[in-house]
Amino acid sequence: MNALAWINYGALAGALALSVAAAALPRSSDQRAPAGPQDTAARSVEAAVPGANPASIEDHAGVAVTLRDFRRIASASTVADALLVELCEPDRVVAFTRYGARRSPRGYRYAGKARVEDTADIEALLALQPDLVLLNGYGDPRRIARLREAGLTVYDLGPMRGLATLVPNVHEVAALVGHPERGRRFATALVQGMAAVAADLQPPQRRRGMYLSGYGGRLFGGTAGTSYHDVLTSAGLVDAAAAAQRDWPEYTPEHVLTLDPDVLVTNTGMRKILCGQAGLDRLRACSAPGGVVELDDALLGDPGPAMLEAAQTVRSAVYGAPAALGAARAGGETPARNPANKEN
Repeated sequence: MNALAWINYGALAGALALSVAAAALPRSSDQRAPAGPQDTAARSVEAAVPGANPASIEDHAGVAVTLRDFRRIASASTVADALLVELCEPDRVVAFTRYGARRSPRGYRYAGKARVEDTADIEALLALQPDLVLLNGYGDPRRIARLREAGLTVYDLGPMRGLATLVPNVHEVAALVGHPERGRRFATALVQGMAAVAADLQPPQRRRGMYLSGYGGRLFGGTAGTSYHDVLTSAGLVDAAAAAQRDWPEYTPEHVLTLDPDVLVTNTGMRKILCGQAGLDRLRACSAPGGVVELDDALLGDPGPAMLEAAQTVRSAVYGAPAALGAARAGGETPARNPANKEN
């Protein structure tokens, strides 16, 4: 990698780090400022004072959870699944989600644990006798309220919107399981890993791409404010939809044709459906070799740490695998490690 590429890598890593630094560590319940427009995505804290030991932290619903030595933790979201595997001792986890155990590429790491099918099944959760339930609240808030009414301690990790919410979640879970330093290391490695995926690509080399999928004859995307956007940009693509759209928009064929990206990123088996739809066969991505990149939805749609693997897969499919960062460096320095290879 040449010097300019390393400068770009450093700038991108720095920008990503600054974008999440303000949400770095869970804020104690007596320190939380009123929520503002910039607070809703991250819902975490200012940098903690070294040695600070808050008695409790607030979740994303504003409920204070007292910190203690939790020993029977149940996960009710795929993000919580992945973070507990990385940050918590296995014998302290009593359950993971059934979806995560079945679909995650690392589902083997959930072996021997109970499965949570649905938070609406309160009796099944109570039978596990958890002292902490971790979930990402969305949809009907009454579900979480019913869990609390049943006597369960619940920590709501909030919305799932890519790195902007994942990095605070890392620090929150790390604080809850009593390993804040482990959370700092993991979050740093994740942010640096995402920045490094396409650091060797200069702006003129970066192609326009978009995430697109089809269901029931309708077209849906995922752009700014979602993990799909983070995967695309980390992989070295310019998100063609981000200038005019946010979140998970529904498109018309005409809108997609107007954007006409160089690359479509979609779920496995979707190329035939998308490029076979009337009009969309004229997309440059549908006619160019390698213009449509398909990934298993369990990987591409995962808003957790698997975003890094998804970005690496997309980058390799579009541009080819990058040369190992360490191979081009003098002095034998090693690249940023994969967050999965944590040090305890």
